Amino acid sequence: MCAALIGGRLTHAQQPTNAEHRERYFTLDQIDAYLEFESQFDHTRVRNDGRGRFGGDRRQTNRDWRIQERLGFRLAGTIVDPSFLTYQADLSFALTQDQFDEDAPFAKQSDSDTGYLVNYDFRINLFQGKPLSGSFYGLRVDDRISRRFQPTLRERRTGFGTSWYFAHDRFPMEISYDYVETDRTGNAANRDDEHFTDSTFHYGAEWLISDHHQFKLAYDHTQNRQEYQGSLRPFETTRDLWTLDHELAFGDQHQHELRTRIHWQEESGDFARDLFEFGPQLTLHHSDTFQTSYKYQFNRESYENLRVTQHRAEFQFVHQLYSNLTTTGHAFGLYERVSDDVETTQYGGGIDWQYNRRNPFGHLYANLAVAFDNERVRGNNGRRLVLNEAATFNDPIAITLRNRNVAFGSVLITDGSNRRIFQPGVDYFITRQGTWTRISRIRTGRIADGDTVLIDYLYETPASGEIDSLRVDFSLEQRFKCGLTPYYDLSYRNQEVNFSEGFAADQDRTDHHRIGLKFERKRYYLGAEYEVFDDTVEPYDAFHLDGRYSFLRTSEHDLEGSARFSRFFFDGGFDNRNVTILELELDHRWAVNDSLTAVNRATYRWEDDSVDGDTNAVDLATGLRYALGDLSVDLTVEYDLLDLPRSKEDGFGVWLTVRRDFPSLFTKR
Repeated sequence: MCAALIGGRLTHAQQPTNAEHRERYFTLDQIDAYLEFESQFDHTRVRNDGRGRFGGDRRQTNRDWRIQERLGFRLAGTIVDPSFLTYQADLSFALTQDQFDEDAPFAKQSDSDTGYLVNYDFRINLFQGKPLSGSFYGLRVDDRISRRFQPTLRERRTGFGTSWYFAHDRFPMEISYDYVETDRTGNAANRDDEHFTDSTFHYGAEWLISDHHQFKLAYDHTQNRQEYQGSLRPFETTRDLWTLDHELAFGDQHQHELRTRIHWQEESGDFARDLFEFGPQLTLHHSDTFQTSYKYQFNRESYENLRVTQHRAEFQFVHQLYSNLTTTGHAFGLYERVSDDVETTQYGGGIDWQYNRRNPFGHLYANLAVAFDNERVRGNNGRRLVLNEAATFNDPIAITLRNRNVAFGSVLITDGSNRRIFQPGVDYFITRQGTWTRISRIRTGRIADGDTVLIDYLYETPASGEIDSLRVDFSLEQRFKCGLTPYYDLSYRNQEVNFSEGFAADQDRTDHHRIGLKFERKRYYLGAEYEVFDDTVEPYDAFHLDGRYSFLRTSEHDLEGSARFSRFFFDGGFDNRNVTILELELDHRWAVNDSLTAVNRATYRWEDDSVDGDTNAVDLATGLRYALGDLSVDLTVEYDLLDLPRSKEDGFGVWLTVRRDFPSLFTKR
């Protein structure tokens, strides 16, 4: 008999032997702690030459001192069971002491503040591995944004959200909500102070009919608010976006594809844009070397009291000859109607050959593309809309918008994500050259050299007109085994423009040649290029020299330097000027020992403009990190200088962080 009752009690063999059978509804599997001391000092000085309304030099100095003592914890554990709820959290509490001083021409002021700061980042996961799983999060974190030749910005992000996922073989779904609030501060002139709020509700569902046939549905509701220091009003936009995708693979080996997208967007607020898109695309793989595709796109857009309806059809083929030659051809037709007034018809096509082949000397690459299109405009004089025209700022060349007769106040410039709106007079300025519109970046603004932006604008159209465009692109380069690569690039574009009365007939031609040499070895690189840009708007000639050399590359040291020299000759365009640009950069990493690492960077830029004067910019940064066991020390020192012809801004910052970790305060038993 395995069990017996003796006096109404269980025998010793029947009683629990230890606490391993005891239910544990809450576990704290990890708890780490740390003590941290942070100190930050910023000193910024701005000087203007006083050529303004009141004359006289204007100087302003700002000093900012911040100290924080922080206690933080990292927690992780489960509730009931890992399949029910797990959590992770980073929590910290800090005492803060701040001191601010400003010395301006007409006022001197000082302020101090003490208080406390709570930062957190927590995550909760529910029902992991179950058909229905979800998560919650909340965060408040501080960070620094380093900017080239300008003071570092402070960024604080606060947000929360939740997401849920329903796993199913045929009908998986997801739903989420995110809210993020961002504050950026740190510029002495307060032009870079920003406040963003973004909230997004997302719903997604799929219908997986088979491995080769599916539908996808997505809905997003977003609200964006952007505030800039000195702006009279914020920018606010509310957007509802529906997207339906259909994908079907068919054929003996499912080699053919039919994809269809329906896109519907409704916006309200500033710069609101309503949009409906319908676009099927059929791709047929006739063989391993030949395929064709057929596209149709219907768009209907509403923006700034304009209603634009557009139909576009396109045919494309791709042929692969052996592994050396790829031929791509296309033809298209377009019909567009703007506000029941302006009608545009356009048709065209092109062909592209890409060739590459190994030879006894190395590898040869060649490309030739030819394209032609005809555009006709009919109707009363009106306006047309351009959205998301991409352009890149490359100093000292200004951006020229593709279309003429731009409505001056309609230009809107955003970053590549279409979320950050740049401000005229702060980030860029606009100039006219006849019927052309040119945009130049302001050096103290938030657009950096080399940044790509998206541009929306309206432009005037004639009662009738016709544009014939021809474009030819050609490139050739031979990569020799010794590391030498000579190359040649040609980009030719010609537009014959014939408009009705009030819009003069004109020709727009661009003839761009680049010929150069590159030589690359394991430790260094050298390049030289001559450039001829023959253009009806702003022609120039230029030559460029650039190089990179790795002085040291060992386990202890990594020292690399680079240099770039450019000389531009502008003649016959917007203005006659010569521009010289020199950029030098040196990066050094030094692992002193197992505990101490030093990282240093020095960047210098000199620009000599025969019209606008000289610009000098310096960015110096050095950092030391010491880590021994649970103790770490980080010290960063940074100096920035931006010396413009009529103003000078320089400053330095020091950041010190001392941290002591206390891991595994709680050990799971």
